[in-house]
Amino acid sequence: MSMPLAKHTSHVTRNTEDDILETALEYQSENEESMNSYYQTSDDDRRIINYSGSYQYIIVMSSFLMLFMSFGISNSWGIFQDYFDQNNVFSENGEKIQHSQLRLSFVGTLSLFFEHSMAPLAEWIRSVRGMSLLYLTQSILFGGGSAFLCSMILTVVPQYFHRYQGFALGLVNGGSNVGNLVMPLLIAHINNHLGIAWTYRILASICLVVDILGCLIIKERLGQSPRKERKLPCSKNTKLRLDVFRNKNFCIWCLCAVTQVAAYFVPLFIIPTYATYIGLSDIEGSSLVSITSGTAFLGRVSSGLLGDRIGPINISIIFTAIAGLSSLLIWPFAYTYDALIAFMAIFGYTSGCYYSLGSPIVATLLKKEQFSSGVTIVLLLNGIAVFGPSLASAINSTGVANEPFFTFKMFTGVGTLLSAFVTIWLKFSIDQSFFAKV
Repeated sequence: MSMPLAKHTSHVTRNTEDDILETALEYQSENEESMNSYYQTSDDDRRIINYSGSYQYIIVMSSFLMLFMSFGISNSWGIFQDYFDQNNVFSENGEKIQHSQLRLSFVGTLSLFFEHSMAPLAEWIRSVRGMSLLYLTQSILFGGGSAFLCSMILTVVPQYFHRYQGFALGLVNGGSNVGNLVMPLLIAHINNHLGIAWTYRILASICLVVDILGCLIIKERLGQSPRKERKLPCSKNTKLRLDVFRNKNFCIWCLCAVTQVAAYFVPLFIIPTYATYIGLSDIEGSSLVSITSGTAFLGRVSSGLLGDRIGPINISIIFTAIAGLSSLLIWPFAYTYDALIAFMAIFGYTSGCYYSLGSPIVATLLKKEQFSSGVTIVLLLNGIAVFGPSLASAINSTGVANEPFFTFKMFTGVGTLLSAFVTIWLKFSIDQSFFAKV
């Protein structure tokens, strides 16, 4: 009896070992396929990448400098607008153009629009004169070029950071804030001493050098040719995936982003003109934008770091709510330089959290194969949202408010607080727990 039992036991043991071995091999195969799909590169390329950690910081620095120039100039449009308006550059028979402030603000808005969503240029390429030429050059061409840079940076940088994506993107996006800190003062100085023509020449030369070097340095982490990438399963889905709209939480986040971005640019565009209106100098108006940008750099880095620790959506709620309250409780009563400094410092620190937390939030809401499409769609929608300053200017031009600039103050505060409430809706849509890390 012992021999058949031994044979039976041996047979069961072999079957069990075969099952375990088969399961292990299947798991190993699935794991390898998942890793290869995630990194989209070969074992040799991955080994080279893992041992070249310093390159990721070169990527961050290059991205920082490119955004420093691109967004530093575009977000300083308020300085250009104030210069054109005060010096009556675009006049008709020596008289100031009607609604010039609204029309000039539209130039900066168009630049931001094309930075977020590059539209066809064919309908714009025609014989233009006066302010229309400004639309073509500083709005479409500069904004469109910035769109390519921004899209590349937002795609490449997260490939080099997995644990601290929010912190890395906060540093990179901080480049635009440092640019906003330096550029308004530089632009105002060159305008006053050399004129607007030389201002454009100098800025264009710096942009050309920085962007060419950045494009040569920044590379995909994939480390292989497009021919090899086409053989990989993950790279077959190259089209924009509209199925992301089936995700309710992603749709809520799109609404959060649109409302926040629509209000964010209003103070940056209006404060220099508002400062001149209350009797401050153009240098003081420029310094207010610089103060906002300096505090925004600290805010984006800290919000990204805090988002990695306690959840990007939680931090977005806190920062956005503070920005909205400052717009409603401080700006309406800010008629002195010191009061404006306080408002711009608080608003700058808290309002730009979207740019460091946006990509991590999209990564939280979507599958990894949907991430790229999700980021692209949010940028496209924000291309509509950047018309916020022009919309606020249009409302203000109707005379709905007796006090000048009151419309801009309310538009900024209400829009930012609306974004905070929608983000709270998103948080509880994901997890009902108040203390959940989301």
